Amino acid sequence: MEGKDYYKLLEVPRNASQDDIKKAHRKLARKHHPDINPGSKSSEEKFKEIQEAYDVLSDVDKRKKYDQYGDMWQRMQQQPPAGSTGGAGGFAGGSPFGSQDSASGINFDDFLEKMFGNKGRRGASGFDTGTSSAPAEDVEFSIDISLEDAYKGVSQRISVAVEDVCPECGGVGQKKNARGQFDLNRGLCNRCRGQGRISSPRSGQVTIPAGSWEGIRLKLAGQGAADAAGSKGDLYVLLHVLPHPKLERDGQDIYFDVAIPYTVAALGGEVTVETLDAKKRQLIVPPGIQTGQKMRLTGQGMPALRDRKLGDSYARVKITVPRDLNETERTLLQELANIRHDPVRAAAPKAGGEQQL
Repeated sequence: MEGKDYYKLLEVPRNASQDDIKKAHRKLARKHHPDINPGSKSSEEKFKEIQEAYDVLSDVDKRKKYDQYGDMWQRMQQQPPAGSTGGAGGFAGGSPFGSQDSASGINFDDFLEKMFGNKGRRGASGFDTGTSSAPAEDVEFSIDISLEDAYKGVSQRISVAVEDVCPECGGVGQKKNARGQFDLNRGLCNRCRGQGRISSPRSGQVTIPAGSWEGIRLKLAGQGAADAAGSKGDLYVLLHVLPHPKLERDGQDIYFDVAIPYTVAALGGEVTVETLDAKKRQLIVPPGIQTGQKMRLTGQGMPALRDRKLGDSYARVKITVPRDLNETERTLLQELANIRHDPVRAAAPKAGGEQQL
């Protein structure tokens, strides 16, 4: 198989971990398995190439030589034992899997052991059973919460489906014979239909702590995907905090707009605001405040959580001007404008009239 890129064949980067290589091989080998693609010569050839690539990359010493010498790596190997050349598989220097299966040219003892762990030797009609090496896996699941729920903390019930290793076939995807052995001639496992995995429900209560933020991960131990023996990984709940129609969040701080009448902004006064705890509070407005300035409510932001300290709330000033002045108000404002020498109109334009510029 000189000249071919083993990493490309397994669809992994050159810095892939051994676990990543194993997972990629399991996925591709199952996809191109001759029993799943009966009569397909292309799948059979692809299957053989995947097997050879995995044989090299799953072996630390072989992989090191391959990474160092590239296409010349095989010449750095020791000569194979006498009688190991040739064979039905068509590989240069003989099959990399030892003795070969008469039907496909591949030693399925070695294949199953490398793919699924301790499977033992095959008998006359199939493969001995054993504990699958397909591991219990962690699963991540996302839920939406409101900003109010993130502020106060809630307990929420979740339901999710995870992909457990099929306990019937141990992740192999094949049927067993009467002796409890995996038999490639009997077809696909009835329970998982050859997928090696089955969908299983998980449900329970997840406690969302007060002060939670976007992207925080909460762990539910032992609720992840199970291996064939029933051992389970963990379930991680990823929080997505929905946008709030009036409030914005920056870390543990909260920002919101507050409308202030122009008279209060000019003379100073008070304004009522409502914070995330649904309580109303009075803010002192200093005279002469301008649009865009912020007034802080200390300690009224998101609660402290983990390494984040208690936040504050900030009211952003938006000065409002009335559109419905009566004659008294207009007269008083006109007098004020005259005192300040502000360039205002002497009289309001008529309704529907054109303004002269």
